[in-house]
Amino acid sequence: MWSRDIMLLLGSRALRSIAGGALGVITGLYLYYYLHLSLLEVGVFFGVGAFTVPVLSLVFGKLGDKFRRKPTLILASSFLPAATLILLTTRYYPLLLLAAALGGFGTAGALASGSVGAIVAPIQTALLADKTEDMDRTTVYSIFNLVSGLGSAGGALLAYLSYIDSFVISLILSLLALLLIVPIRDEYKPQRTRTARPNGGSEQSVGTQHERGGYRADLIYIRRFAVVGALNGTAQGLVTPFLSIIFRETLHVSNGVVGSIFFIGGVAAALASLMVPWLSRALGLRNAIIVPRAISTAALIMIPFVRVVVPAVITYMVYVMFRVASLPPQQVLMMELVSRRSRSTVSGVNQAARLLPSAVATTFTGFILNFLPMAIPFEVATVMNIINMTLYGRFFPNPKPRVGGAVIVGD
Repeated sequence: MWSRDIMLLLGSRALRSIAGGALGVITGLYLYYYLHLSLLEVGVFFGVGAFTVPVLSLVFGKLGDKFRRKPTLILASSFLPAATLILLTTRYYPLLLLAAALGGFGTAGALASGSVGAIVAPIQTALLADKTEDMDRTTVYSIFNLVSGLGSAGGALLAYLSYIDSFVISLILSLLALLLIVPIRDEYKPQRTRTARPNGGSEQSVGTQHERGGYRADLIYIRRFAVVGALNGTAQGLVTPFLSIIFRETLHVSNGVVGSIFFIGGVAAALASLMVPWLSRALGLRNAIIVPRAISTAALIMIPFVRVVVPAVITYMVYVMFRVASLPPQQVLMMELVSRRSRSTVSGVNQAARLLPSAVATTFTGFILNFLPMAIPFEVATVMNIINMTLYGRFFPNPKPRVGGAVIVGD
């Protein structure tokens, strides 16, 4: 039976995912069709959010390890409702850019990214890992991604409502998600030891020689996750924030139909999470990342060339469901390969390394879509994904999880 705190985290993620699913669909449409911004201005909007989120991910990720998880998570979770409120109350472009910076719109908000929430992700992932020490994390993370995917899919259907109604509902849900974090207990305490000074006094130290050696081992994996995260972020940033606009332009459908496409893809992605525990035990955590990502990449390259609704839905469904299926084993692999005191840090570094190149890519995509063929961002993203999968095979071992939380490390 899962603890109360895990259930509260699950509820918070579900509510935030519904809001994120709605915002991921309507924000770009709102800016382009309602506020009549150019694609270049939309690209700058998404780019500003994506540039800010990596910095905040690093800051909050480090704070979550250095201080306490819960207060850091509460502060980070307050940014999304604040950003949504700005979108509701102004058309002033500089303030819209502030909303992009706070809310991470176009990165975490996009359903296809499979993200759990921009700057909250590192702390949330670490806090969940702290509370699943004796559990099969692959199953827990898969269930969380299942709920998150279903929530995001349901949120996408809010595109059938008016823009204002969708923003109001997203604001309420993101506030409720914040409130659910408040009762959670935070058992994590930063580890500090004391070492003797030569004069007989004492001073605080980061740890014993053995602990420092363990931290150096953590740094190796932290750097490697940063590299693969950068490649992943570039691929996402090139296409993800613009998918709702691309579907409407290529398929000539309404906002509601675009929302339905995201809903179908989200449900498929959520259900795909159910096969992740079996896939991870059969293939190992590393290969359970590579294989689904390869299938997702094959669908990705086809998206700009499909101009009929039903085939487009199927292509997008395959793309997003296998992309999201690769996320739980990635999260578990990070938590397994580093020590407890580096969990929030490695998640934050991976997040930042993913989102900073994503910001650059997103900004350039706005320019590309204005002047160059639509297929180019998808072709570049495909190349980035191929390199990403190759490096996963070179950088990481392939532990196989077992029920009970234990893992068998192999290659």
